Amino acid sequence: MRTPDYSLLSNTPDQRRLIYHVEYYSEPFLIFLSRNLPDFSSHGIDHTIHIIDNLNEFIKNWEIELTQDEALLLYLAAWLHDIGCIVDREKHHEVSADLFLSNINLVKDLTARYAICLKYIVKAHRARYPIESVPKEHENVRLRLISAIFRLMDACEICYPKCPKDVYEIIKDSFGETARTIWIAHMNILSLKFTRPRIQISVNDIDKCQFIIDNVNHEIDTIRDTFLENDLPIPIVKTI
Repeated sequence: MRTPDYSLLSNTPDQRRLIYHVEYYSEPFLIFLSRNLPDFSSHGIDHTIHIIDNLNEFIKNWEIELTQDEALLLYLAAWLHDIGCIVDREKHHEVSADLFLSNINLVKDLTARYAICLKYIVKAHRARYPIESVPKEHENVRLRLISAIFRLMDACEICYPKCPKDVYEIIKDSFGETARTIWIAHMNILSLKFTRPRIQISVNDIDKCQFIIDNVNHEIDTIRDTFLENDLPIPIVKTI
């Protein structure tokens, strides 16, 4: 597995130490998520790294000026947001927050400020948690905006590496119809690029992956007001 690119950070010793602590805490959960999600597309460490790639490209191309705290929180959320899937898929956004907040040593290292922010970002990465429930700001962090950006970046992690074709060919006979449909859909999404104001998605067969594209559009609708409040262009999905 390749090393994540934390290029939005100044890479200070304090930043490196905190990222290492969160990586070290999250990795065992992410490695064993498949115990509870045997037929799902990947939500493991590769998913985390791809979200970090999305963040780097999106922030650059949308010309968003982040503070160091805001950038750090987005990277940390990438590691923490799905760990609750090891317990419960449907409520994993809540379980993920509960899990890391219950680790006394991790919370001590995060400090109350970062822990509170991450609680909201992690819970709000799913649309069933209203973005309007997130405070607009917390100690100079644009918390609602950061939560909206993270929700979008998670929704945009949809390309074919989530569901490798060679793996699919070996395990497909064990799948039910839903799992087979999900894997085939992701395998038909070739690339996703952020070219302000567009999210350009290249596909092989649109009929096989339209429901995933529809979900990206749905997630955009849930964060529309937050982007407008921050004078950011609303993403427009363009399928090729």
